[in-house]
Amino acid sequence: MFLFGAIRAEVEPVPGQAGWYQLTGKRIERWTMEVNETFGDLERCGVKIDYKAQIKGIQDRDPEIALRDPRFNRQNDPDGDSSFGVYTDKETTWMLLAVNQAESVLFRFLCPHEAGEEGDEYDPIEDYRIEPKPAKKAKPTSKAAPARKRAKALA
Repeated sequence: MFLFGAIRAEVEPVPGQAGWYQLTGKRIERWTMEVNETFGDLERCGVKIDYKAQIKGIQDRDPEIALRDPRFNRQNDPDGDSSFGVYTDKETTWMLLAVNQAESVLFRFLCPHEAGEEGDEYDPIEDYRIEPKPAKKAKPTSKAAPARKRAKALA
C-alpha cells in the first residue's frame, strides 16, 4: 500500500476500554508532513505515542481492516516506518494516520478544518461535484385563466 498523505483527527478515549479511542467529530485535518517524521519529532519533545491504539469504527467493525491493513493490524513499527498512532498535544488527543491517494481525496473533500503549509488550500466542492443545471420553471397560471377561456367560448 502506497501511503502518500496523512490526516490528523481529534479522538478521545472510550470510557471503560483501555487502549481504545473514538473520533470526536470536531476536527479532522489534512497533515502535510511525513507521519513517521512527525512521530520522531514528537517523541524527541517527550510526547508519548500509542502505536497500538485501537479506533472505534475501524478495528471493531471490519475484521478485514484489522487483519490486513498494516496501519491497524499491530504491524505498525514504532522503530521503523510508523503509519498510525495516537498522541496528546496541548490537551487534545489526536490520531495521526498515513493515507493512500484515494483516501487522501476523500479527506480533502471532507475535511472542514484544513491545516497545512501556506498556499496548501483544501479542495473546493466544485472539484468533486457537477451540479445539474436548474430546470426551466413553468410559467405560473392563475386559476382565473380557465374560467375566462370558458366565458369567451360561451360568448
